[in-house]
Amino acid sequence: MPEALEHASELPDLTPPWLSSRLREWITVPGHKGHAYLVMSEDAEEAALFARGLAVQQLCHDIQDGMACEHCQSCKAFLQGTHGDLLSLQAHEGKTAIGIDQVREATKFLQQTALYGSAKVLLVRDADQMTLAAANSLLKILEEPPGNSLVLLSSAEAWRLPPTVRSRCQLLRLPRVDKAVALDWLASQVQVKAEDAEHLLDMARGRVVSARLMADADSLAAQESLVASFPLLSHQPSGPPASWSGVELSMLLSEILVWIESQVRGVGGDRFRDHSQSWLLLHRCVAELFSRVKQGATPGKEIVIAELFRLCRSRDHAAFAEIARRFLTSLGRDGVAG
Repeated sequence: MPEALEHASELPDLTPPWLSSRLREWITVPGHKGHAYLVMSEDAEEAALFARGLAVQQLCHDIQDGMACEHCQSCKAFLQGTHGDLLSLQAHEGKTAIGIDQVREATKFLQQTALYGSAKVLLVRDADQMTLAAANSLLKILEEPPGNSLVLLSSAEAWRLPPTVRSRCQLLRLPRVDKAVALDWLASQVQVKAEDAEHLLDMARGRVVSARLMADADSLAAQESLVASFPLLSHQPSGPPASWSGVELSMLLSEILVWIESQVRGVGGDRFRDHSQSWLLLHRCVAELFSRVKQGATPGKEIVIAELFRLCRSRDHAAFAEIARRFLTSLGRDGVAG
């Protein structure tokens, strides 16, 4: 996870105005607030940021103009990342899934007496990364919330969550912001020219908060090197590009899928039948692997990279269908015709 969202102290500087407006709407709406919310956005970083905003609003002791004051004892503890009534749950470093033991610990946390007031808040970042067992364990909290607790889930792929979990949360959908507004905010945040901001937004596929976090020179350079490697795969002399090892496996798989989709879109109508099939089969292989990783599979990164490289390099080969069939079979899926 980008460091910018690891520490709540960086929340105010990162929150774009359209999210601040929605936070004000949430806090000022009269009536009883629910005990569980699922924040959904195409941008996982935006969803997580908004969920943190909801958390600080809930914990603040002196709401001012519909926003957390940032000065009370509770806000200061939140911004310093030391609030005793807030627990953030996400996949551990190097892991791709949130396990049941983490949810059980969260249950114990919510059952404890609040230290700063009457509320306890649980944040579950990328909730779609919960294993089925973890999601079922969380379901018990959602059905019988302990005390005055608030559970905030965030996700860019909420459809991966069990329907039982989704149905017990109030849904907060964050629509994609207008591109011009996103570019203005992004340019002001990272102090770049308009064309550079647009390039950054394109690299993040329109996800503006993710683009803001990518503005770190090292992160941006790594992703640019990764994307630049795909068109050159057929000329790669031996072994995968070095850039593939420099990013997280989930990013590598995601970017390969985007690249394949762009290749399929580029196939003309008169050539589609003959030239798109291998791309679609490659997409199926990568998408299936990506799905397994999202569900908690932890394959060896270097082994996966080697297999991905072999798949991509062999797409034009006469034996590609058989190679793809064996790949899918190794994932427990039927072959090409399955």
